[in-house]
Amino acid sequence: MGNSKRYDGIINSYLESRTGLELHQFISMVQLSNDESRMIELVKDFCQQSHSNLDNRLALEFFYLHGCHEELTYFIHINKESDNPLNRLYANYYQHMSHASLNRKIDEIIEMTPSILTSDLGLQCLHYFLYAEIDITRKQYDRLGYYLNKIQTLLQKIDNPLLATSFNIRTHILLFMYYWKRNELILARKHAYRVLQHPDYSLQKAKLHIYLGLSYIYEDFEAAIYHIDEATLLAKRLENKEIVSYIADFAKPFICAHFGQIEGIMTTNPIEQAHIEIAKGNQMKARNILEQLSVETPFTQYYLGLATNNQKYFIHSFEGFMEQRGDHFFAKLPLHATEMVGL
Repeated sequence: MGNSKRYDGIINSYLESRTGLELHQFISMVQLSNDESRMIELVKDFCQQSHSNLDNRLALEFFYLHGCHEELTYFIHINKESDNPLNRLYANYYQHMSHASLNRKIDEIIEMTPSILTSDLGLQCLHYFLYAEIDITRKQYDRLGYYLNKIQTLLQKIDNPLLATSFNIRTHILLFMYYWKRNELILARKHAYRVLQHPDYSLQKAKLHIYLGLSYIYEDFEAAIYHIDEATLLAKRLENKEIVSYIADFAKPFICAHFGQIEGIMTTNPIEQAHIEIAKGNQMKARNILEQLSVETPFTQYYLGLATNNQKYFIHSFEGFMEQRGDHFFAKLPLHATEMVGL
Protein backbone atom coordinates (compact mmCIF):
# COMPACT_ATOMS: atom_id res chain seq x y z
CA MET A 1 0.00 0.00 0.00
CA GLY A 2 1.33 3.42 -0.93
CA ASN A 3 2.39 5.60 2.00
CA SER A 4 1.31 9.06 0.85
CA LYS A 5 2.77 12.02 2.76
CA ARG A 6 0.40 14.59 1.28
CA TYR A 7 -1.82 14.74 4.35
CA ASP A 8 0.69 14.15 7.17
CA GLY A 9 0.06 17.60 8.62
CA ILE A 10 -3.69 16.98 8.79
CA ILE A 11 -3.27 13.49 10.23
CA ASN A 12 -0.77 14.63 12.86
CA SER A 13 -2.96 17.51 13.94
CA TYR A 14 -5.82 15.07 14.62
CA LEU A 15 -3.61 12.51 16.32
CA GLU A 16 -2.08 15.18 18.55
CA SER A 17 -5.36 16.96 19.28
CA ARG A 18 -6.92 14.14 21.24
CA THR A 19 -5.45 11.06 22.83
CA GLY A 20 -7.04 7.88 21.61
CA LEU A 21 -8.92 9.38 18.66
CA GLU A 22 -10.77 6.47 17.02
CA LEU A 23 -11.19 5.87 13.31
CA HIS A 24 -14.92 6.60 13.21
CA GLN A 25 -14.30 9.93 14.99
CA PHE A 26 -11.58 10.83 12.49
CA ILE A 27 -13.86 9.97 9.55
CA SER A 28 -16.65 12.14 10.98
CA MET A 29 -14.23 15.07 11.21
CA VAL A 30 -12.69 14.84 7.75
CA GLN A 31 -16.01 14.14 6.01
CA LEU A 32 -17.17 17.65 6.85
CA SER A 33 -14.61 19.43 4.67
CA ASN A 34 -13.42 16.86 2.11
CA ASP A 35 -14.92 15.03 -0.84
CA GLU A 36 -15.00 11.23 -0.83
CA SER A 37 -11.74 10.62 -2.70
CA ARG A 38 -9.77 12.95 -0.42
CA MET A 39 -11.50 11.49 2.64
CA ILE A 40 -10.40 7.99 1.59
CA GLU A 41 -6.81 9.18 1.19
CA LEU A 42 -6.90 10.72 4.66
CA VAL A 43 -8.32 7.52 6.14
CA LYS A 44 -5.57 5.48 4.45
CA ASP A 45 -2.90 7.61 6.09
CA PHE A 46 -4.65 7.64 9.46
CA CYS A 47 -4.97 3.85 9.50
CA GLN A 48 -1.32 3.40 8.61
CA GLN A 49 -0.29 5.54 11.57
CA SER A 50 -2.76 4.09 14.07
CA HIS A 51 -1.65 1.28 16.37
CA SER A 52 -5.13 0.43 17.62
CA ASN A 53 -6.41 -3.13 17.23
CA LEU A 54 -9.92 -1.72 16.81
CA ASP A 55 -8.83 0.68 14.07
CA ASN A 56 -7.05 -2.15 12.26
CA ARG A 57 -10.28 -4.19 12.31
CA LEU A 58 -12.42 -1.25 11.23
CA ALA A 59 -10.02 -0.48 8.40
CA LEU A 60 -10.99 -3.82 6.87
CA GLU A 61 -14.66 -2.84 6.64
CA PHE A 62 -13.92 0.67 5.40
CA PHE A 63 -11.62 -0.44 2.59
CA TYR A 64 -13.78 -3.43 1.68
CA LEU A 65 -16.92 -1.35 1.14
CA HIS A 66 -15.05 1.39 -0.69
CA GLY A 67 -13.44 -1.15 -3.02
CA CYS A 68 -9.83 -0.30 -2.06
CA HIS A 69 -8.33 -3.71 -2.88
CA GLU A 70 -4.69 -2.82 -2.25
CA GLU A 71 -5.45 -1.33 1.16
CA LEU A 72 -7.77 -4.21 2.06
CA THR A 73 -5.03 -6.73 1.24
CA TYR A 74 -2.56 -4.74 3.33
CA PHE A 75 -4.80 -4.65 6.40
CA ILE A 76 -5.77 -8.31 6.02
CA HIS A 77 -2.05 -9.02 6.39
CA ILE A 78 -1.71 -6.62 9.35
CA ASN A 79 -4.63 -8.21 11.15
CA LYS A 80 -3.46 -11.76 10.40
CA GLU A 81 -0.17 -10.90 12.09
CA SER A 82 -1.88 -9.38 15.15
CA ASP A 83 -1.52 -10.80 18.64
CA ASN A 84 -5.24 -10.21 19.09
CA PRO A 85 -7.23 -13.35 18.11
CA LEU A 86 -10.28 -11.22 17.20
CA ASN A 87 -8.23 -9.30 14.64
CA ARG A 88 -7.05 -12.57 13.10
CA LEU A 89 -10.67 -13.79 12.82
CA TYR A 90 -11.71 -10.53 11.16
CA ALA A 91 -8.83 -10.86 8.69
CA ASN A 92 -9.98 -14.34 7.67
CA TYR A 93 -13.54 -13.19 7.08
CA TYR A 94 -12.51 -10.24 4.93
CA GLN A 95 -10.16 -12.42 2.93
CA HIS A 96 -13.05 -14.82 2.30
CA MET A 97 -15.38 -11.95 1.35
CA SER A 98 -12.80 -10.52 -1.01
CA HIS A 99 -12.45 -13.90 -2.74
CA ALA A 100 -16.22 -14.45 -2.82
CA SER A 101 -16.88 -11.09 -4.47
CA LEU A 102 -14.39 -12.05 -7.19
CA ASN A 103 -16.02 -15.50 -7.60
CA ARG A 104 -12.81 -17.19 -6.46
CA LYS A 105 -12.45 -20.32 -4.32
CA ILE A 106 -16.17 -20.39 -3.42
CA ASP A 107 -16.29 -24.08 -2.44
CA GLU A 108 -13.07 -23.71 -0.49
CA ILE A 109 -14.47 -20.66 1.36
CA ILE A 110 -17.58 -22.61 2.40
CA GLU A 111 -15.45 -25.49 3.71
CA MET A 112 -13.23 -23.09 5.67
CA THR A 113 -16.10 -21.13 7.25
CA PRO A 114 -17.80 -23.29 9.91
CA SER A 115 -20.81 -22.26 11.97
CA ILE A 116 -20.00 -19.01 13.75
CA LEU A 117 -18.83 -19.52 17.33
CA THR A 118 -18.18 -16.03 18.73
CA SER A 119 -19.83 -13.46 20.95
CA ASP A 120 -18.54 -10.60 18.77
CA LEU A 121 -21.56 -9.03 17.06
CA GLY A 122 -19.52 -7.65 14.19
CA LEU A 123 -18.15 -11.08 13.35
CA GLN A 124 -21.62 -12.61 13.55
CA CYS A 125 -22.87 -10.04 11.03
CA LEU A 126 -19.87 -10.68 8.78
CA HIS A 127 -20.65 -14.39 8.82
CA TYR A 128 -24.08 -13.80 7.27
CA PHE A 129 -22.82 -11.07 4.94
CA LEU A 130 -20.23 -13.54 3.65
CA TYR A 131 -22.80 -16.21 2.87
CA ALA A 132 -25.07 -13.63 1.23
CA GLU A 133 -22.11 -12.53 -0.93
CA ILE A 134 -21.46 -16.14 -1.92
CA ASP A 135 -25.08 -16.72 -2.91
CA ILE A 136 -25.28 -13.49 -4.90
CA THR A 137 -22.04 -14.38 -6.70
CA ARG A 138 -23.55 -17.77 -7.51
CA LYS A 139 -26.84 -16.13 -8.56
CA GLN A 140 -28.75 -18.14 -5.95
CA TYR A 141 -31.13 -15.73 -4.26
CA ASP A 142 -33.50 -17.97 -2.28
CA ARG A 143 -31.71 -17.68 1.08
CA LEU A 144 -31.21 -13.89 1.13
CA GLY A 145 -34.27 -13.47 3.34
CA TYR A 146 -32.79 -15.85 5.93
CA TYR A 147 -29.50 -13.94 6.06
CA LEU A 148 -31.32 -10.61 6.28
CA ASN A 149 -33.39 -11.75 9.25
CA LYS A 150 -30.22 -12.75 11.08
CA ILE A 151 -28.35 -9.56 10.16
CA GLN A 152 -31.17 -7.15 11.05
CA THR A 153 -31.53 -8.72 14.51
CA LEU A 154 -27.79 -8.35 15.16
CA LEU A 155 -27.57 -4.88 13.62
CA GLN A 156 -29.74 -3.37 16.35
CA LYS A 157 -27.01 -4.25 18.86
CA ILE A 158 -23.98 -2.92 16.93
CA ASP A 159 -22.72 0.11 18.83
CA ASN A 160 -19.62 1.09 16.86
CA PRO A 161 -20.68 4.01 14.60
CA LEU A 162 -18.49 2.99 11.64
CA LEU A 163 -19.69 -0.61 11.66
CA ALA A 164 -23.29 0.46 12.24
CA THR A 165 -23.23 2.83 9.25
CA SER A 166 -21.36 0.46 6.96
CA PHE A 167 -23.44 -2.59 7.89
CA ASN A 168 -26.61 -0.53 7.35
CA ILE A 169 -25.43 0.32 3.83
CA ARG A 170 -24.74 -3.36 3.18
CA THR A 171 -28.14 -4.31 4.57
CA HIS A 172 -30.00 -1.86 2.32
CA ILE A 173 -28.12 -3.29 -0.67
CA LEU A 174 -29.10 -6.83 0.34
CA LEU A 175 -32.70 -5.72 0.88
CA PHE A 176 -32.68 -4.24 -2.62
CA MET A 177 -31.40 -7.53 -4.04
CA TYR A 178 -33.94 -9.53 -2.03
CA TYR A 179 -36.95 -7.49 -3.13
CA TRP A 180 -35.69 -7.04 -6.70
CA LYS A 181 -35.33 -10.78 -7.23
CA ARG A 182 -38.79 -11.28 -5.70
CA ASN A 183 -40.11 -8.74 -8.23
CA GLU A 184 -41.23 -6.35 -5.48
CA LEU A 185 -39.81 -3.28 -7.17
CA ILE A 186 -41.27 -0.48 -5.06
CA LEU A 187 -39.71 -1.93 -1.92
CA ALA A 188 -36.47 -2.72 -3.74
CA ARG A 189 -36.02 0.81 -5.05
CA LYS A 190 -36.81 2.32 -1.65
CA HIS A 191 -33.76 0.58 -0.20
CA ALA A 192 -31.57 1.47 -3.18
CA TYR A 193 -32.42 5.16 -2.90
CA ARG A 194 -31.48 5.17 0.79
CA VAL A 195 -27.97 4.21 -0.22
CA LEU A 196 -27.92 6.70 -3.11
CA GLN A 197 -28.78 9.53 -0.71
CA HIS A 198 -25.61 8.89 1.31
CA PRO A 199 -22.82 11.38 0.47
CA ASP A 200 -20.18 8.61 0.14
CA TYR A 201 -19.92 4.95 -0.97
CA SER A 202 -19.59 5.77 -4.69
CA LEU A 203 -18.62 2.19 -5.57
CA GLN A 204 -21.78 0.80 -4.03
CA LYS A 205 -23.83 3.54 -5.71
CA ALA A 206 -22.37 2.63 -9.10
CA LYS A 207 -23.40 -1.00 -8.63
CA LEU A 208 -26.86 -0.01 -7.44
CA HIS A 209 -27.40 2.27 -10.44
CA ILE A 210 -26.69 -0.72 -12.70
CA TYR A 211 -29.21 -2.87 -10.82
CA LEU A 212 -31.76 -0.04 -10.85
CA GLY A 213 -31.31 0.34 -14.59
CA LEU A 214 -31.99 -3.36 -15.07
CA SER A 215 -35.03 -3.11 -12.79
CA TYR A 216 -36.75 -0.83 -15.34
CA ILE A 217 -36.65 -3.26 -18.30
CA TYR A 218 -40.40 -3.91 -18.08
CA GLU A 219 -41.26 -0.23 -17.67
CA ASP A 220 -39.19 2.56 -19.16
CA PHE A 221 -36.17 2.67 -21.47
CA GLU A 222 -35.26 6.25 -20.50
CA ALA A 223 -35.29 5.45 -16.77
CA ALA A 224 -33.17 2.35 -17.37
CA ILE A 225 -30.57 4.23 -19.42
CA TYR A 226 -30.50 7.12 -16.90
CA HIS A 227 -29.31 4.76 -14.20
CA ILE A 228 -26.82 3.08 -16.52
CA ASP A 229 -25.37 6.48 -17.44
CA GLU A 230 -25.12 7.43 -13.75
CA ALA A 231 -23.31 4.16 -13.05
CA THR A 232 -20.92 4.83 -15.93
CA LEU A 233 -20.08 8.32 -14.63
CA LEU A 234 -19.35 7.00 -11.15
CA ALA A 235 -17.31 4.06 -12.42
CA LYS A 236 -15.18 6.29 -14.64
CA ARG A 237 -14.66 8.73 -11.79
CA LEU A 238 -13.50 5.82 -9.65
CA GLU A 239 -11.40 4.49 -12.55
CA ASN A 240 -13.04 1.13 -11.96
CA LYS A 241 -12.37 -0.73 -15.22
CA GLU A 242 -14.30 -3.82 -14.10
CA ILE A 243 -17.59 -1.93 -13.70
CA VAL A 244 -17.02 0.13 -16.85
CA SER A 245 -16.49 -3.10 -18.82
CA TYR A 246 -19.53 -4.78 -17.25
CA ILE A 247 -21.71 -1.84 -18.27
CA ALA A 248 -20.28 -1.69 -21.80
CA ASP A 249 -20.36 -5.44 -22.46
CA PHE A 250 -23.53 -6.52 -20.67
CA ALA A 251 -25.78 -4.00 -18.90
CA LYS A 252 -26.15 -1.36 -21.61
CA PRO A 253 -26.27 -3.77 -24.61
CA PHE A 254 -28.81 -5.92 -22.76
CA ILE A 255 -31.13 -2.99 -22.02
CA CYS A 256 -30.77 -1.46 -25.48
CA ALA A 257 -31.36 -4.77 -27.29
CA HIS A 258 -34.31 -5.54 -25.02
CA PHE A 259 -35.95 -2.25 -26.03
CA GLY A 260 -34.81 -2.50 -29.66
CA GLN A 261 -32.65 0.64 -29.30
CA ILE A 262 -29.47 -0.78 -30.80
CA GLU A 263 -28.03 1.97 -33.00
CA GLY A 264 -24.31 2.25 -32.28
CA ILE A 265 -24.45 -0.50 -29.62
CA MET A 266 -21.62 -3.05 -29.66
CA THR A 267 -20.29 -5.61 -27.20
CA THR A 268 -17.56 -8.22 -26.88
CA ASN A 269 -19.94 -10.50 -24.96
CA PRO A 270 -21.12 -13.22 -27.40
CA ILE A 271 -24.38 -13.76 -25.51
CA GLU A 272 -25.30 -10.10 -25.86
CA GLN A 273 -24.02 -10.08 -29.45
CA ALA A 274 -26.70 -12.69 -30.12
CA HIS A 275 -29.25 -10.51 -28.32
CA ILE A 276 -28.36 -7.56 -30.55
CA GLU A 277 -28.70 -9.73 -33.66
CA ILE A 278 -32.17 -10.77 -32.49
CA ALA A 279 -33.09 -7.10 -32.09
CA LYS A 280 -31.86 -6.52 -35.66
CA GLY A 281 -34.02 -9.38 -36.91
CA ASN A 282 -31.05 -11.63 -37.67
CA GLN A 283 -32.43 -14.70 -35.89
CA MET A 284 -30.33 -17.22 -37.80
CA LYS A 285 -27.09 -15.38 -37.00
CA ALA A 286 -28.11 -15.15 -33.34
CA ARG A 287 -28.87 -18.86 -33.25
CA ASN A 288 -25.48 -19.70 -34.73
CA ILE A 289 -23.72 -17.61 -32.08
CA LEU A 290 -25.69 -19.17 -29.23
CA GLU A 291 -25.30 -22.77 -30.41
CA GLN A 292 -21.51 -22.37 -30.44
CA LEU A 293 -21.38 -21.35 -26.78
CA SER A 294 -20.05 -23.88 -24.27
CA VAL A 295 -22.09 -22.41 -21.39
CA GLU A 296 -25.85 -22.68 -21.02
CA THR A 297 -27.67 -20.14 -18.85
CA PRO A 298 -31.30 -19.03 -18.45
CA PHE A 299 -30.39 -16.03 -20.63
CA THR A 300 -28.96 -18.14 -23.46
CA GLN A 301 -32.08 -20.32 -23.35
CA TYR A 302 -34.28 -17.22 -23.46
CA TYR A 303 -32.37 -15.87 -26.46
CA LEU A 304 -32.57 -19.23 -28.23
CA GLY A 305 -36.32 -19.08 -27.71
CA LEU A 306 -36.40 -15.62 -29.30
CA ALA A 307 -34.23 -16.79 -32.18
CA THR A 308 -36.25 -19.96 -32.91
CA ASN A 309 -39.75 -19.29 -31.53
CA ASN A 310 -39.41 -22.70 -29.87
CA GLN A 311 -41.32 -22.89 -26.61
CA LYS A 312 -39.00 -25.47 -25.06
CA TYR A 313 -36.26 -22.86 -24.73
CA PHE A 314 -38.58 -20.47 -22.90
CA ILE A 315 -39.59 -23.29 -20.55
CA HIS A 316 -35.93 -24.14 -19.86
CA SER A 317 -35.17 -20.45 -19.32
CA PHE A 318 -38.07 -19.99 -16.90
CA GLU A 319 -37.09 -23.10 -14.93
CA GLY A 320 -33.48 -21.92 -14.80
CA PHE A 321 -34.40 -18.51 -13.43
CA MET A 322 -36.89 -19.87 -10.92
CA GLU A 323 -35.49 -23.22 -9.79
CA GLN A 324 -31.74 -22.64 -10.09
CA ARG A 325 -31.60 -18.97 -9.13
CA GLY A 326 -34.80 -18.07 -7.31
CA ASP A 327 -34.97 -15.06 -9.65
CA HIS A 328 -38.62 -14.06 -10.07
CA PHE A 329 -37.69 -10.81 -11.81
CA PHE A 330 -35.81 -12.16 -14.83
CA ALA A 331 -38.13 -15.18 -14.98
CA LYS A 332 -40.66 -12.75 -16.45
CA LEU A 333 -38.55 -12.51 -19.64
CA PRO A 334 -39.45 -15.96 -21.04
CA LEU A 335 -43.04 -15.57 -19.79
CA HIS A 336 -43.46 -12.28 -21.64
CA ALA A 337 -41.80 -13.74 -24.74
CA THR A 338 -44.22 -16.67 -24.76
CA GLU A 339 -47.13 -14.25 -24.69
CA MET A 340 -45.62 -12.12 -27.49
CA VAL A 341 -45.14 -15.03 -29.90
CA GLY A 342 -48.52 -16.51 -29.02
CA LEU A 343 -47.22 -19.85 -27.79
